[in-house]
Amino acid sequence: MPNKNATSASGDALAVLRRDHQLVEQLFRRFERARGAPERRRLATRIVRELSVHAAIEEELFYPALRRRANGAGDRVLLALEEHHLAKLALAEIGGLDAADERFAAKVEVLAENVRHHVHDEERELFALARRTLSPEELRRLGEELQRRRETAPTRPHPSAPDEPPGNALANVGAAALDRGRDVLGRGIARVLDRSRDMVEQALRRGEIAAREARQRIGRGLERAGREVRPASR
Repeated sequence: MPNKNATSASGDALAVLRRDHQLVEQLFRRFERARGAPERRRLATRIVRELSVHAAIEEELFYPALRRRANGAGDRVLLALEEHHLAKLALAEIGGLDAADERFAAKVEVLAENVRHHVHDEERELFALARRTLSPEELRRLGEELQRRRETAPTRPHPSAPDEPPGNALANVGAAALDRGRDVLGRGIARVLDRSRDMVEQALRRGEIAAREARQRIGRGLERAGREVRPASR
């Protein structure tokens, strides 16, 4: 039988989910060190996206697999789903809040505390349960499914959507289409704004150059006029 630890290291379901946990933790730490609203907004937007995708694929694939195979997993999975729900409510608020708002950083800090608690318990209890009840081959296949589903999962939180099958699989299709359409639109708007800023900056530079050349022409004209009206030396 293949070694379970070796399988996990190569990219099974637990390795996929653990990498998500590590990435989000890195984002939280960067947010805690960040200075200035623009940087915090950028990091918070990334946190919202990564946690939304992670929650969606866990709820659609990982948790149902555990409940099907592991005796006693039901209550722990239900607790995890409730923790996801609270996180989604916080993510929705953070996503709609201006980074300059005095509550913005506090909301992200509370979210980070709750997510860290959830991750600790999940890796200690649910991951251990998965190792005991799912074979290395099942974990590998599940990891591949998680990776594929990540490419089409919702990228924003939807706290009111179903979080258990079959409802979540159907809801996620519509939510993902909406979210990813908004992502594309957002990138398009960002590109338009970038082009607009470039045009404004170019116009300002041209104006500055034109003003400098005009000042130089005026200066030369005044100098020439001064020579013309200066009394001839005797």
